Amino acid sequence: MGLYKRKGSRFWWMTFTADNRRIFQSTKTSSKEIATKICKKREGEIALGLFKVGWPGERMTFAQLCDEFLLSHTPTLSANSQRNHRMFVENLRRFFGNRTLMGVSQRLVEEFRDFRHRQPSERNPKTTIKGATVNRELECLKCMFEFALRGKYLAESPASGVKHFDESRERPARRMLTVEEEHRILQAAPPHLRVAIILLVQTGGRTYSEGLSLRWDQVDLDNLVIHLGGNLKTTESSQPVPLTRLACEVLREWKKEQKPAATYVFPSPRDTNNPLRSVKRSWKTTLTNADVPYFPIYNLRHVFCTRLSLNSEVEVGFM
Repeated sequence: MGLYKRKGSRFWWMTFTADNRRIFQSTKTSSKEIATKICKKREGEIALGLFKVGWPGERMTFAQLCDEFLLSHTPTLSANSQRNHRMFVENLRRFFGNRTLMGVSQRLVEEFRDFRHRQPSERNPKTTIKGATVNRELECLKCMFEFALRGKYLAESPASGVKHFDESRERPARRMLTVEEEHRILQAAPPHLRVAIILLVQTGGRTYSEGLSLRWDQVDLDNLVIHLGGNLKTTESSQPVPLTRLACEVLREWKKEQKPAATYVFPSPRDTNNPLRSVKRSWKTTLTNADVPYFPIYNLRHVFCTRLSLNSEVEVGFM
């Protein structure tokens, strides 16, 4: 194994033997010091059996990896994760396209990260895509290359060393939610949202997977618990959730107003056979009418957690 200069090339080249074949390869650098390090790294890969002549990744395109990944790996995930994976993979496919897997470098992954962060948001074109969204796509890309590593398509993942965005910089600062503000919100909210707010504050559930998609057969008003199931974010979320007496009383009254055969606690007004999909618009309107600065409804979960850690009788909570 050694280094040499090829006529007409400014780069150092290395020659080595692998699988009984003599291979000549450019180090892609004009620095002899760096070329020597690359050469030693390749020598170590050969010694450990990590280098193979003709990796499948030299011929396999990124688009082909996308198809195989969606077919083999994605079906093992929850329905929500499958939907997110398909969306992430399509964004990745549009950028990396028909490049071979070997043609995807760490530098190219970093270019994708910065490119996506500059793109306008679909929901609000006046803003760019959040770092948190880009981070989820980078995690999906990392998962795809780990899938490729297990399939022996590549020797290493170009996504493993890519730095993510600091999501904490984009999150709004937590503020205090007083009981007075909570009362104003409840007074300004429409009936279905009022019940949902009380349920979320009293149980700490996630807005959609553990709140708005709740079915009546999951609510045990006699034993004061909710039995969650289905597409939950974590396995711990499947544990029974205790109901406070206030939440139980509110749900009892709410059930009286529903149709006897109602399946969902919060049915969609367009199709009662499906749960309510979103309350973003009504939530924003409610905060405006209550004269409370905007915050995501998900943050009601923090209200519950803070009051639980302090005491259920405290007058304020963090959100």
